[in-house]
Amino acid sequence: MGPKSLLGFPELEQAERYCLNLVNFPSDAGVTAMTGNANDMPMFGDASFDLVMSNATLEHDRHFWLSISEMQRVTKPGGLLVIGVPGYVKGGDTGPGRDRGLRTVTHRVHYRFDYYRFSEQAVREVFFAGMDDVEVSAMLIPPRIIGHGRKPAKGSS
Repeated sequence: MGPKSLLGFPELEQAERYCLNLVNFPSDAGVTAMTGNANDMPMFGDASFDLVMSNATLEHDRHFWLSISEMQRVTKPGGLLVIGVPGYVKGGDTGPGRDRGLRTVTHRVHYRFDYYRFSEQAVREVFFAGMDDVEVSAMLIPPRIIGHGRKPAKGSS
């Protein structure tokens, strides 16, 4: 799944689209590719984006908390932050009809620099700390934890 599929929502047709990659990556299909590290994104000003998405990247980020802070910084007040990560769940709870009584699901690491797995609680309480309308759920086996939250509007709290 790449930027085309993740950003293919009709509501986003006219949106400016950027992707950030550690290595040079060609721009394509209306997506401007930029080279950089999400731990520090000075190329984007504060409150630059209505929507910030990260999928299957933070487990490879030694300092994922810096990237989360930067994602929150560049999200506009009222904007949406969406994060997907591999995780683990208690009791095999990965959605309706999928309870197989598993306590955790582990697998062989397939990629270099694969450091972390996250719980729903970590995604909810750490990734989306200080955000509004937070929703987090687990799906699939091994589990993928998907969450989203809105950056509080200015003046709200």
